[in-house]
Amino acid sequence: MTSTPPPRPPVRSALRDAAVAAFALWLVLFTAFVRHRNHELADRERARAQAAAAAVAAGEAPLHATSALGVVLPAEPDPRHPFLARRAVVDAAGTRALGGAEAPAADKLLYDAAARFDREGPFVGLLTDGSGRAVAAIATPRGPAIAVTAPPGSPAGLPWLMMIGLLGLGAALVTAGALSGRGALGVGAGLAVLVVPAWMWGGVALAAVAGGVAAAVAVAHGRGATERLAAGLIAHRVALSFLTPAAVAMAVLVLVPFLVGLVIGFYDHQHGTWTFVGLDNFARILSGDGRAFDDPLNFWFILGVTVLWTGANVLFHVVIGTTLALALRQPWLRARGLFRVLLIVPWAIPNYITALIWKGMFQGEYGAINSLLEGVGVGGVSWFSSWATAFAANVATNTWLGFPFMMVVALGALESIPRDLYEAAEVDGASAWQRLTQITLPHLRPALAPAVILGSIWTFNMFNVIYLVSGGKPGGSTDILVTDAYRWAFERGERYGMAAALGTIIFLILLLWTVFGTRVTRRTEEAP
Repeated sequence: MTSTPPPRPPVRSALRDAAVAAFALWLVLFTAFVRHRNHELADRERARAQAAAAAVAAGEAPLHATSALGVVLPAEPDPRHPFLARRAVVDAAGTRALGGAEAPAADKLLYDAAARFDREGPFVGLLTDGSGRAVAAIATPRGPAIAVTAPPGSPAGLPWLMMIGLLGLGAALVTAGALSGRGALGVGAGLAVLVVPAWMWGGVALAAVAGGVAAAVAVAHGRGATERLAAGLIAHRVALSFLTPAAVAMAVLVLVPFLVGLVIGFYDHQHGTWTFVGLDNFARILSGDGRAFDDPLNFWFILGVTVLWTGANVLFHVVIGTTLALALRQPWLRARGLFRVLLIVPWAIPNYITALIWKGMFQGEYGAINSLLEGVGVGGVSWFSSWATAFAANVATNTWLGFPFMMVVALGALESIPRDLYEAAEVDGASAWQRLTQITLPHLRPALAPAVILGSIWTFNMFNVIYLVSGGKPGGSTDILVTDAYRWAFERGERYGMAAALGTIIFLILLLWTVFGTRVTRRTEEAP
């Protein structure tokens, strides 16, 4: 019999629970502090740029150091190059042309800011080069008054004295509560002191979260839940030591990016500025954003293409893979081992290499497929000029990539079928078709069902083939959801919020499909 470990002293137990919760809260508070500090720095730089631009507009000297400033005159066409526009700037040195062989590097900042002013009107914002500098443009009768701030100094450091003071105060409250017999109240009060920095750096929402955590830990401590949890961790410390590295890796590589993407979906990103928009991104996506149903940018059109793409590929994977597996199991086939190795090669080659090879084969003028068609008297096909042929090219490429997986799964399932069943069926006079439909396929179904679910998820998110083979041509009509999310993030003005919202929708669709597929698989396995 294993002896129950003696209970920990109340002070030690209370300090332990408070320390663990405080450590987790401080990690969140550090993140909130960095965000708060960066926002303060950005607001200060924007205010400095605005003040400097106002000073230039008024003909005064700015109070703060700047990288570039001046009134940029309207653009005029270059007489030697009609498609180029020349600008001049009025600064402390007088009027001079922007650009040239010996022009300062800051001239490009003024030129770009003037071009943005022409498009958007007066503005103020941070430069996108990551330097922390801000640029502002104010309208004047002669043209925009533009100012670019100098690189800012170091941001504010962590308030170590405040942190140490709060930790000391919290520890004192926890100790006092434990010694007075009110450990839960002491733990709650000790953690509640962190509500102050949470409110300072994260506002009411983060302060409410900190208060909720303090209350929850206090209740758990008062009911002995934390003590039982600690005892369980100690009792299973060996097993947990093996699981911890994998759990940490999953949290860092999967959970954290997923949560970040989920949060980003509620924001809109434009010109380096994040704006909270709530469910607006999801509403725009699901409503089609006002586009016609047959518009390639409409979510439902893309979803239809994605479902058709997934269904066609999985169907070909299963049919071809199972057929090849049945053929490779025939005793009359010689060199079966060699054929198995050769048929697995498409699966072993990285899919982006295979996609590039197939794209070259579908090339209109010199591609191998058109050369074969012309050799048999059929004219060449412009594969990526129509939806049907471009979609067929994508499906052909991914079928080549996917059938080996189904073939391997089917081969493993076929090997598990007892030979006695076939021998008994032959004795009873069953035909080859009856043996296939009554013995082989029923025994293949439990193995192929989870493989179909997994293959569907892979195909649903098969970015490489769509992006590298058809590239979404023609006109984005062969894009699937995952490539559309990529285009929102990197080809449509860095709309990271839209891309993240679309990624969340993709996750929910696949989650529902996985739950449905798991139930179907379970019923298949339970069927007689």
